[in-house]
Amino acid sequence: MAISGSKRGITTVCLAIGLLLVGCNGEQSGQATVDSTLVDVLVELHLLSARQALVGDVTPAMRDSVLAHYGLDSAAVAHWLEAYARDPEAFRQLYQQVHERLMSERYGYEAVPH
Repeated sequence: MAISGSKRGITTVCLAIGLLLVGCNGEQSGQATVDSTLVDVLVELHLLSARQALVGDVTPAMRDSVLAHYGLDSAAVAHWLEAYARDPEAFRQLYQQVHERLMSERYGYEAVPH
């Protein structure tokens, strides 16, 4: 089973997305719809990544349980991210929501500009 390769793929895609966002400061093309489930998944995966960096106890089963909780697998998340990557504005909005959620996790709801 290629779980660890799939997880590495998700991590690579997430990092690539973050780097793309830094370079995507163009004009907005309109209001894209961001799927809240994907935001939830990405927030949880980012938190697991941070836990791995700090504590080092994250297992592939923990990542799998996050995806299973939402009825997804790594291929579905990768496909979803590829679709967002085709629309830079939607992608920017997706990661804006992920960033806001992470900031509210860290600093509380009041710290996030709305």
